[in-house]
Amino acid sequence: MAITTRNNSDKRVIRTKKAIRTALFKIMENKDIASITISELTTLANVNRRTFYTHYSNITDILDETESEIVDALTAILSRFDTYSLMNSTYTVFIELSRLITEQYGFYFQLMKSDFRGVLISRMKNVLKSSTDKILGNISIPSDEKYVTLLASFINGGFLNLFLEWNKSGKELSIETAAKVASVMVDFCVKNVPELTNTINNTEFPKN
Repeated sequence: MAITTRNNSDKRVIRTKKAIRTALFKIMENKDIASITISELTTLANVNRRTFYTHYSNITDILDETESEIVDALTAILSRFDTYSLMNSTYTVFIELSRLITEQYGFYFQLMKSDFRGVLISRMKNVLKSSTDKILGNISIPSDEKYVTLLASFINGGFLNLFLEWNKSGKELSIETAAKVASVMVDFCVKNVPELTNTINNTEFPKN
């Protein structure tokens, strides 16, 4: 009986939070989040203020929770990344990330496509960075190489920016083509890291 009660309670919480989130994104279609009040949100979600404050401190908490879910899902996708099959793994990550966004968070990215929240992008880049560091760890690079962190940032940032631009552009290219571009570029950059570091070390620029 206790387990059944707890399951019913969990389901109610999920339904309530979904109603609140759905109402928020509906209102955000026509209003900036800064001008949305708790009253209009709870009215549309058909919940009372006490219920809202049981789950959230403010409206921004709803965005934070949504973004945490996206980051957790991306982390799960990357946990299956095979660093020894770089091109295929990158292709798969692109496809799975797109499927995740389309099937579960399309509404969020649709609202945010003209101005993605910097917090979400920063968190997604941090998750990607851990995978990029792992990939570069399999490459023979001088132990004192000081450019690796910057190169890793360039690679994971490039992948994410490519995905976001493709998503924002209305997906004019097919997902397979976009994923192929991303996987080939990442593979090229990673495989050429040793050569790139040598080029950086041996290139001279005029001093200002």
